Amino acid sequence: MKKPISFKNGYGLTLRGFVYTPKSEKKKTNKKDDTAILFLHGFPGNCEGGTAKKMGTTFSKKGYLIMVFDFNGTRSSDGKFEDKLMSKEVADIKYAINFLEKNYTYKKLVVIGHSTGAIDVSLYAHKDKRISKLVLMGAESNLKHSVRYDFTDEQVHDFWTKGYIVYKHGREWLKNKKLKKAFYDEFFVLDIKKSIKKYRRPLLIIHGEKDEAIPLTDPKELYRFANKPKKLVIIPGADHRFTKKKYWDLLVMEIEKFIA
Repeated sequence: MKKPISFKNGYGLTLRGFVYTPKSEKKKTNKKDDTAILFLHGFPGNCEGGTAKKMGTTFSKKGYLIMVFDFNGTRSSDGKFEDKLMSKEVADIKYAINFLEKNYTYKKLVVIGHSTGAIDVSLYAHKDKRISKLVLMGAESNLKHSVRYDFTDEQVHDFWTKGYIVYKHGREWLKNKKLKKAFYDEFFVLDIKKSIKKYRRPLLIIHGEKDEAIPLTDPKELYRFANKPKKLVIIPGADHRFTKKKYWDLLVMEIEKFIA
């Protein structure tokens, strides 16, 4: 079952998303009932489709409760896209967990971040003891690497000359949206490795061998900086989004083993 949800963040903005619940409403006694999953989408993705939707449908079918939502300034959530900051997305995570905690019963919370969502939760997780386990998909250790994937040379030039960029292509909700240079500037300020060194609960880093966005050196470096217990899984042949079914199935299998 897929249920629309909404909650306020620390800036008073309404964030919107969905909670996927197992189809069976009968009370169960297996370990899955004790676990809630929070999935964090990448940039400039959203929770309506793509990886977030696949995560919601996949894990709810397997018996898990899973929540997805749009960060502030993204698609259905309040806030201006042009004012987006990664630091604001990091702050949103606390209020998403607050919502889960208030409205659902569980013993263990697993947070899964993909791409920029993995960056966000890497920066946040050590601050919140409510997170039982952490999964980073398509993660990176150095934000400067993201610039090459998230922005073209022309866009970087526009940031420096105009102070903003305009998205001329892409998803319908994103077309003609402006994004200010402050978002780009944070790529050179936020320190993922420093934050992940402070996280001291179970960690799974999972990466596609053929990731076109983030080189394999990044998850390996992130793993080196992380504390135990930790696990690094490289899926042979997989891309940044684990697009093909065989790669997706391997991804899900590894996550299930980790959160069991």
